[in-house]
Formats: sequence, C-alpha cells, structure tokens
Amino acid sequence: MVKKIFINIILLTMLVAILSGCGGAEQTTDKKPEIPKTNQNDIELSIPPVLQNSEGEVLKSDKDALEDVQNFINKQNTTKQGEVGLSIVEFVKLVESDAPTKYAFMAALVNRSDQEGSDIEMKFTITNKATNVKIYDGDKITLSEEQFGFLKPNHAIPFKITIPDMENITPEMTVQDYDFEWEITNSKMKE
Repeated sequence: MVKKIFINIILLTMLVAILSGCGGAEQTTDKKPEIPKTNQNDIELSIPPVLQNSEGEVLKSDKDALEDVQNFINKQNTTKQGEVGLSIVEFVKLVESDAPTKYAFMAALVNRSDQEGSDIEMKFTITNKATNVKIYDGDKITLSEEQFGFLKPNHAIPFKITIPDMENITPEMTVQDYDFEWEITNSKMKE
C-alpha cells in the first residue's frame, strides 16, 4: 500500500516536471497543482468498525461489495478536489436474520477536501424513478465516530442505506433506477 502511494507520488512528480518544461519560458506560480478528476487512485477506502468482525477483518458478506466500492471510487467517482462527495455503488443483500429489510444501497462518502471529520449527519431523499415514490424523504443518517471512525482526507467511508421491503428489489434493477438527493447537515469537521 505504501509502495503504491510512493509510486503514484513519483509518477505525479515526473508528470509535473515534464509539463512544466514544455512551456518554453520558465513559468512560476503559487497555485497548487490540481489533481485531475480522472485520477482518483489516491482515494483509500477506510473500512469502518461496523463492517468488520471482532478481529478487525472485513465481514465475508461485504467483501465483494467493498471491492466494488474501491473500484468505483478509483475509476468512476466524480467528487472534485476540495469537496466531499457521495457515491451510490450497488445493491447489497443483507444477511442479518433480524434485519427489517433484505437489501441496502452500498454507498461511500468520498473526502477530497483537506479536512477530516466524524459524526457526519446526512439528509437523504431517494426516489424510485419508475414509480416516483420517495423511499426516503428528508430522512437523516448519521455515520457516528464509534461505528464509522473518521473520514480522513483522500479517504472514503463505505456505508449501507437500507431499502424498505415494499420496494420489491428485482435482479433487473440497479441504483440508476433511483434519484438521490443528499446533503451533510451536521458534522465534526476539523483541519
């Protein structure tokens, strides 16, 4: 992991050196180079305690979904530098026997800002595009520090949003069948 980060830093440094030499006259600027939107490889997935067993290992039921989340945030996520964004990746089947629902959206809160935070409260409105029914209408979800840890810069925290059984999720459905509106309403963010 450290080796991958080190290689990415070296490649970025070489790219900056090459690009700065192509302008003819020497140019100086105080502006920090922006990380291109397409280069999301610097986002690391922070597995929260709620998705781990007592030994700190990823729960077997979530292993494949978390690999999909990691791939998604590194290849398709559109969160801009300096922002915190949300990625809704896929449906996951809940295996807990006492769960009130059978499915959840697997999501990730992606932090491309310079701040870290915890106890992040979000408000969601999620609408089924086909039926125009809101399965969440301004409902709040909190990613508590105890269950989800800290959201560090250049990290993403995966979490689940349960889907009510009345939605009748079928194998043909995808997360693209839903509209998502969300905002962070409260958090403990610090630099």
